[in-house]
Amino acid sequence: MSIDVFAWPPVGVQGRSWKVEDPVAGLRSALTGREQLQASQRQRRWVELDVSALARGRIGGGYMEMLAQLLRGGINAVRLTSFSPNWHLDAEPDQGFHWYSIPMTAVAATSNGFPAWRIADLPPYLQVIRPGERFSVNGTVYQALNNAQADAAGTALIRVMTPVSGSGVIDFSAQESRVFRPSGGIPTGQQPTGADWSYSWTFREVFADEVGGFTERNPWV
Repeated sequence: MSIDVFAWPPVGVQGRSWKVEDPVAGLRSALTGREQLQASQRQRRWVELDVSALARGRIGGGYMEMLAQLLRGGINAVRLTSFSPNWHLDAEPDQGFHWYSIPMTAVAATSNGFPAWRIADLPPYLQVIRPGERFSVNGTVYQALNNAQADAAGTALIRVMTPVSGSGVIDFSAQESRVFRPSGGIPTGQQPTGADWSYSWTFREVFADEVGGFTERNPWV
C-alpha cells in the first residue's frame, strides 16, 4: 500500500541543509588485520529546515501545523527540492547572466581524470557554475565538482562525479526532487509574545520500494 507524499508548503525558510549520506560497513582481515570499508546501503539524503512562522504573510505557523497533521506522525512523507549550497545571493543570476536562457549544448568529456561536460562558444573567462551547484543534461541532474570558468577561447569544462556520455542541452536551473519522512518526531513551534518563532525539521529520504509506492498530493494550491 502506497503512502501519501505532500508538496512542501510555500513558507519562509531561515536555515537549511541538504546532506548526502553514504552508509559504509567495515571488514577486517583475520590474516592481515587490515580494515576495508565498503558501501553497505544505497545513498540517502538528509535535509534540515528551520521554518519561520511569520514570513510570507505570517501564515508559516499555520502551514506547519497542517503539514504536521497530514504527515500523521511520520507515516506519510513530503517532497522536497534541493537548493544551492552556496550563499543564496551569489547563487542568483544577475543581469549579466541572462544568456543562460539561450539553449547550450554540453558534450561529454574527461578532465583531470573526472567525467566532465564541455561547453563551447561562451564569452571568454565567464563564470559558468560554482562547485556544488546543480545542473542537468538530458534530464539527469549533476553537481559540479569545480569552479567552472570559460577559458580565453570560450570553452568551459564542468567536472562531475558520475559517468557522462553523448551530448545534450544543459539546464542550469535544475535541482533534485526527492521524498522524505520526518526523523526524530514532528516539531512543535513555541509561540512567543510579539516575536517570530520557528519549526525545526529533520527529514530522512525514503524510497518508493521501501513503502509500496507514492501517491503525490498538493493541498496548498
